[in-house]
Amino acid sequence: MIMKGKKGVILGIANKKSIAYGIAKACQEQGAEMAITFLNERFEKKLEPIAQELGCEDRLYPCDVSKPEEIKALKESLEKDFGKIDFLVHSVAFAPKEALSEPFIKTTKEAFKIAMDISVYSLIDLTNRLESVLSDDASILTLSYLGGPKYVVNYNVMGVAKRHWKLV
Repeated sequence: MIMKGKKGVILGIANKKSIAYGIAKACQEQGAEMAITFLNERFEKKLEPIAQELGCEDRLYPCDVSKPEEIKALKESLEKDFGKIDFLVHSVAFAPKEALSEPFIKTTKEAFKIAMDISVYSLIDLTNRLESVLSDDASILTLSYLGGPKYVVNYNVMGVAKRHWKLV
């Protein structure tokens, strides 16, 4: 129970096959309390049973990381529910369909900006906006993928977006 007494938020669970789901399940099994987020109404319906399984059905919040007002609302909900949080898991990635289906060198500037904004910059934005609810020794976890350092067929622009980034 190494997470007993720890509180946090996990962003990016899409379904039970998501890496974020595996992380959330492990955190729960180790005693953590958490909130989870969903992108939109379609994901909310899919995540309701997962939130119930994880014991956080009352802490299932909308958070489209491209919408500052939703990050602000998440911060307010976390403050209300936990005061401070001990961990933040960022398992968020997105690129427009054409940036994944076309060869990498055909990626448009706009598609590249969207992929980087959602998949990379959102970690920085979230951390800054949630800073006041992070405990002094909070841990922040983001995910990369094998497609960052190595070529993976059809991963295209996401290989660049999910490269191993390190916050200092």
